[in-house]
Amino acid sequence: MSQFTETTQVSLSARLKNAFKGIGLGISFIGIALYFLFWNEGNAVRTARALDEGAGQVVSLDSAKLDPTFEARLVHISGPVKLKEALVDAALGVEAPAQTVRLERIVEQFAWIEETQTRTDAKLGGGQDKTTTYTYRMDWTETPASGAAFRVSEGHMNPPMPIRSKILRQQDATVGAYRVSEEISDLGGATPVILTETQAAEIAQALPLSQPAKLVAGQVVFGETVARPALGDIRLRYQATRIDSASVIGLQHGNALVPYTAQNGRKIYLLTEGIKTAEEMFETAQRTNTAKRWMLRVGLLVLLFLGFKALFGVVDVLASILPGLGWISSSVTSLISVALAFCLGGLTMATAWFYYRPILSLALIAVALAVGLVGALWLRSSAKHAPHPPGTT
Repeated sequence: MSQFTETTQVSLSARLKNAFKGIGLGISFIGIALYFLFWNEGNAVRTARALDEGAGQVVSLDSAKLDPTFEARLVHISGPVKLKEALVDAALGVEAPAQTVRLERIVEQFAWIEETQTRTDAKLGGGQDKTTTYTYRMDWTETPASGAAFRVSEGHMNPPMPIRSKILRQQDATVGAYRVSEEISDLGGATPVILTETQAAEIAQALPLSQPAKLVAGQVVFGETVARPALGDIRLRYQATRIDSASVIGLQHGNALVPYTAQNGRKIYLLTEGIKTAEEMFETAQRTNTAKRWMLRVGLLVLLFLGFKALFGVVDVLASILPGLGWISSSVTSLISVALAFCLGGLTMATAWFYYRPILSLALIAVALAVGLVGALWLRSSAKHAPHPPGTT
């Protein structure tokens, strides 16, 4: 391991210039965040409505045989997964185990890795000292950099990778008598494939590297010493995802299930591992839709905060002329940015709700007003009947 440290000075004028540039970026962040906050609410509502429509129309069928009477209907099936042929990594001659829908070839190189750590120190007058420490160490990695772009490339260059990682997906699968989409390869969880001596020999023949090949714990390692890897050594292993059964909801089209188009234009195609009822699959899809909406809400509110924070960048820079004042200004503008993000973001989401669900929104407003009115009347009544202190009328 080696390290290199450098310190650069950033003047007050340079910081102000960057802060003014940041105003434009902040305005862009705010515009993007508000647009997608509005879109996100509508997208979630449309998806939920499409799922409700599908749940009311779906018909469960026996997956063992095709029923032409349900052609162009939304159907649900569950059954064993059948694969036309096994997945094979043709480059190295490795065949996946039975029932594998996804085969992952994972190739790692023992290479130089650059890590950076930057510390910023404020100076009197608004300038800054930025100290960056570059650390170079060797470790196993799937994506080694060449080293040419390293801050210190001399002595840290990596050799080219002889072969890269790759994912092979099952293209032709059926559940019972029905063909399903290749999305089935996204299901399940990967488990290691334990390579044999024969497979290791075939891999070594397909990859004529200068280092000797060794089979270690089910993976192939190209290197002189396994315990002490050297620069450029290669480690290769496989992971397989196997599925025995699956459940699908889609539009019956001949002998295949394809996406169903709801009245609002949304596509419905649900696919899950194991035997699940249609009701369970739609409930899971609704929960997933809600979770995605909340994840986007949080992410876009963070983007909105960053946009407002960028608008106050010039204020923070000018306040940092005195180091103590700079920290106070940064804290205050951060709090203001949080408040603005929640207020404007909340208003945008409320507007979207009113736009996409006006009846429900009006009902909620009516309930809120009714609760407030009842509470006010109760408080007024309680005040009238409250005992008066002695000497008062």
